[in-house]
Amino acid sequence: MEQWSEKLNVPLPDCAKCGVCCLCATPSVSYKKLLEKAAKGDKFARDFFSIFVPYKNIDEARKISGEIVDKTIKSCEDGTNDIPVEELVFYRCRHYHFTEKCLVYENRPELCRFFPDSPFTILHENCAFYNWAKECKKNYNKLKDKIEKLKECKKELENMKEQKRLEELYRRIKTLKDDKYKFMMLVPSLCIVSPASSWLRKPGS
Repeated sequence: MEQWSEKLNVPLPDCAKCGVCCLCATPSVSYKKLLEKAAKGDKFARDFFSIFVPYKNIDEARKISGEIVDKTIKSCEDGTNDIPVEELVFYRCRHYHFTEKCLVYENRPELCRFFPDSPFTILHENCAFYNWAKECKKNYNKLKDKIEKLKECKKELENMKEQKRLEELYRRIKTLKDDKYKFMMLVPSLCIVSPASSWLRKPGS
């Protein structure tokens, strides 16, 4: 998240410790794929399973944060999230206490320390990073628009250069009196420099 803040010039807020990310989390991959990653030694997957336990079903998670559940389901339905709705699993942290908050705060894994890792993470409105994410996305879209405009300008400049080249070619052709020299300038790929009367390449040459 620090990289996003630096690149998009949006200051990082302090965590409000609302606990939503601890009590209603869902990674960007399905439960099955996350298990496969953990089995292969993936650090994120192993860290995730070391602190998070799944809810029995979506309705159980919705009682904790209906907003996060509904936003996540919508992201699956509109294609933003690659996980099918029927494969969605929500999790809660086994170390979160409703009054004492995080019981392993000083030793929490990187996935907690650097949450959210992107402004495109689904966040609750009570999360301190909610407005941060909105500003980051707004600046990101502005930057994206600037890049597109620069691409258009580059294309326009290339077209202008090509137009200038053709105008110069036309000017030079107009000064020529011999048609075979005009042909040579128009289609140089079919011609060779030769004192012979024909400027066309011979087959196999």
